[in-house]
Amino acid sequence: MRFGLLGSLQAHDGTRDCPVRGPKARTLLAVLLIHANQPVSLDRLIDALWGEEAPSTAEASLRNLVARLRKSLGDETGDRLRAAPSGYRLVVADQELDSRQFELAVQRARAAHEAADWPRVLAETSAALDLWRGDPLADLPDSADGRARRDQWQENRLQALEWRFDAELHQGRPRGLVAELTRLVGEHPLREAFHGQLMLALHGADRRAQALTVYQRLRRALIDELGIEPGPAVRALHARILADQPEPAPEARPTRPIPAQLPTPPAHFVGRPDELEALRQALLAGTDRPGLAVLSGMAGVGKSALAVHCADTLRGRFPDGQLFLNLRGATAGLTPLGPHQALTALLRGLGTSPADVPAEVDGAAALLRSTLSGTRTLLLLDDAADLAQVRPLLPSGPGCGVLVTSRTPMLALDGAVHVRLGTLSTAESIALVELAAGRAGRGLQLVGVEHTHLARLVELCGRLPLALRIVAARLAARTAPSVRNLVGRLEDDEDRLDELELDDLSVRQSLALAHEALRGSDRRLDRRAADALVAVGALDLPEYSPGLLSGVLRISPSQAGAALDRLADVALVDELGGGRFAPHDLVRDFARELTEDPADRTRAVADALGWYLDAAAGAARVLDPTLHRQRGLPAGSDVADRDQESAFAFGDGEYANLTVLVERLADRSWAAPTLLDLVQALLPYLRARGRTPELVHLNEIALRVARREDRTAAEGLALVDLASAHFDTGRFADALDLVDRSIPLWQRTGNQHRLQIALNNRGMLLQLLDRPREAVLTLHEALGLAVEQDDPLNEARALSALGNLLEPEDPELAIPLHTRSIDAAKRLPDPVPMEMAGRCNIGNAHLRLNRPAEALGHFRAALDLAENAPWNTKRECRLREIEALRRLRRLDEAAALGRQLLDLTTELDDTYGTGLAEHAYGRVLHDQGRIPQALAHWHDALAHLDTADTPVVAELHTLIAATESTTGAA
Repeated sequence: MRFGLLGSLQAHDGTRDCPVRGPKARTLLAVLLIHANQPVSLDRLIDALWGEEAPSTAEASLRNLVARLRKSLGDETGDRLRAAPSGYRLVVADQELDSRQFELAVQRARAAHEAADWPRVLAETSAALDLWRGDPLADLPDSADGRARRDQWQENRLQALEWRFDAELHQGRPRGLVAELTRLVGEHPLREAFHGQLMLALHGADRRAQALTVYQRLRRALIDELGIEPGPAVRALHARILADQPEPAPEARPTRPIPAQLPTPPAHFVGRPDELEALRQALLAGTDRPGLAVLSGMAGVGKSALAVHCADTLRGRFPDGQLFLNLRGATAGLTPLGPHQALTALLRGLGTSPADVPAEVDGAAALLRSTLSGTRTLLLLDDAADLAQVRPLLPSGPGCGVLVTSRTPMLALDGAVHVRLGTLSTAESIALVELAAGRAGRGLQLVGVEHTHLARLVELCGRLPLALRIVAARLAARTAPSVRNLVGRLEDDEDRLDELELDDLSVRQSLALAHEALRGSDRRLDRRAADALVAVGALDLPEYSPGLLSGVLRISPSQAGAALDRLADVALVDELGGGRFAPHDLVRDFARELTEDPADRTRAVADALGWYLDAAAGAARVLDPTLHRQRGLPAGSDVADRDQESAFAFGDGEYANLTVLVERLADRSWAAPTLLDLVQALLPYLRARGRTPELVHLNEIALRVARREDRTAAEGLALVDLASAHFDTGRFADALDLVDRSIPLWQRTGNQHRLQIALNNRGMLLQLLDRPREAVLTLHEALGLAVEQDDPLNEARALSALGNLLEPEDPELAIPLHTRSIDAAKRLPDPVPMEMAGRCNIGNAHLRLNRPAEALGHFRAALDLAENAPWNTKRECRLREIEALRRLRRLDEAAALGRQLLDLTTELDDTYGTGLAEHAYGRVLHDQGRIPQALAHWHDALAHLDTADTPVVAELHTLIAATESTTGAA
């Protein structure tokens, strides 16, 4: 494509014009071209198209205009006119847009004029002026955007004309310039440069009197219009013409060398297409200031390789040279270059003698800016330590490009495009190893025979380019290398970094430099970040939060958060979102080495365990105050400030770490007391979130620890909590076995409260297993103990279970028992869980009595209390609500709730709950006449309930058989 703005608006696809019809569509194209390759907001586009009179439908109309414009440009796929955040971006290469070609030619002409390279000035000004077809944007409505850019282009055109006339005059061709300059001084009566050039042309053509007349006219115009005399250059020229002196020969300008300092580009470069394009666009974008890009990332991620590769592709775009400087921000054995050292090195590359470099940094920086002014020079500043090192090295005017690589992102550098470099993809990593090892295309069958091992190899290297190059060099150095053998050696965490060292390449050394720079810094934040990395290695957990590190480092959470942010700045950890961080796998290996003394590691882990117990206990106190009190858990942190949302946020963020920590410490006797309390403190969160598999796993560990340490009460609680988890998943027989194993433990300890709970649970499970006589005896024993001990919680539980036992035979008599259960619960400090269960049970009784409207009211009253209730209780209420709606023939409501419940149980990985939801949802679908869908859900329900003891399984078989026999389905 070819686009034109320097005249009437044009679009051409190389073979034909692409007519863009309508003033609005043409204005849209012009605005996008003016801001080519940059996002233009919807607000800005709407303002350009409609101004202050934009209709309410402006945004929709704009999208229609975009669609029409894409069609006009043959861009139906949107590859050229792309949607951008809150707007659009038109992708245009420099050579496709006349205004961009004009700007680049003007920049080259400026550099040639500075160098007194007159033939090149003529060539570049001719290239610029030949693009001019008339007044820019001549056929488009006036706008602020267009007006500013048009004024800039017109001024650049006049400047190009001045430079062209200078070149013609210096080359001794004055006569052909008189007519054109005469016209220009008439059009620009106050522009002194044109007047001076016309005076020189007339004097050179032996028309001295006319030259003096031109001066007099200029002087009168300046005095009349502005009240000033002509400038010194024109006055000096006037004096020479009066004296009939010849034009002095121009001073010979010393030519400076054109630097070509870029290192050899990497021999094997793969991937990075998006990052490469972003860097190229940034370096070539500067029209009124230098193009500036910062490439940051962790040690060994390939910043320098990408920067050199990018700079190498741009050599032709920076004809005045390419400077390269290693600032030694993280170079082993060397201190970072000071600003003056760096300035001196850059000026020497530009031909300045060290003796001519000012001694002060400010003076040297000013000389660098002056030397680079008007040139198209590329500066690659590699391995910068910080922004203070870089700022004095930046040019000021347009034309130059600066590419900085650093481990820190330098976000405070205004006007820079910031590119954060991550690791390679698996495919790119494999390709790099194959190329660098010299295997690709040489018939060694590395890909075919050992592809699986190669994929594992690059993962063990963390897909980090430095590590990949090291293993590739190891493979290349052997006659018959075995990827499998190398994988085996890298699998060992302790020796992995040893394998990733070869000659002067070392992952460990690269990371050590970053850590040492933080540890030796004068900034307290850097030193805290270094301590944080040590803690990361000592704990060796999947993720890290400010709260956790504050407990280990004994600093405030805000200080710990700042330390983690600093580690992220230098790419030693990655920010995962939500205030959580994780190190790269090789950084994790390195961080583990920072704690050499096992006692220090144990101390850090103990502090973490203590912090977790404190935080989990605080969350338990919010989510289930009764359990918190009954189990004698610690008060916990931030109790006054912690609400349910923050309690759940703690559990959601930390449960993966907690699982790893409990697994790792299960065999450590010193950790047992805190570990057992921690597992108990997690119960309210795990039940409320429906994390049954995690609850089972943690309590199985707790049971093993409690038995080993001879902690009877903890053993009983682990059995109780495991039974609760089996109950939640419908495995009633397994739950009963666990409860029966706990009863002797409570009798041995004399804990009557826990014994009552166990008896209540036993009676409820016996009822569910259709053993009513045993259930009645057990529940009456439990109720008697509860009344004797004045224990309202267990009284409420026993009454609730007796009501459930009676409900199938006489639901009317069950309702008073459930009402008494609620009354007993109201004597508790936190009556909500038992009151919710009681209301749900009353609703079930009303369903038995075929009173669905009354039942629905009780279910919804129960759900109104459900915010911090256990998940299984909420799930049961929701299932019964769906059934009540089904019986009321409010099938659309029932279907919507069924779908929501099914989505939630699936999200929570609640297999048993998913089976129950499939059953309930299938019944609603059946009543809606959606028989195939109902059958599909019932079959899925059977698959989910295959290990459950619930009577729902028998009901499902009956439903499926009856439905298939009626419909003839197989």
